[in-house]
Amino acid sequence: MLRSQTSRLDKDTRKRTSSGRRPPPEKVAITVRLDRARVRQLQAAADAENRTLTNYVETALIRDLSLRDEASRVITMHAAPGTSASIFAGDIVRADGESDAAHARRQALLIELWSIPDSD
Repeated sequence: MLRSQTSRLDKDTRKRTSSGRRPPPEKVAITVRLDRARVRQLQAAADAENRTLTNYVETALIRDLSLRDEASRVITMHAAPGTSASIFAGDIVRADGESDAAHARRQALLIELWSIPDSD
């Protein structure tokens, strides 16, 4: 084992807390360049939430990433222009080998999805 690896391992061992657990992984510092007006807006928002600017920005980024993750799980349906605004259970064709229960669940789901009003 190399000397630098040995000293790093020793250092990691010393970093253990009194409970014997290691602290959470250290954060990575990044540099962000923003115009002064944007920084003033961010600072005002941070002050309103009694946070540091850094904590506010980190929290805002975490919030944005969470929204992106949630948005990736959303089902989007696109219907061709002129498509009927409603769908009937009889319009939904049974898949090969699909059980009665599975077909009924799929019918109910598609009817519910079709009933959601267009947001445009």
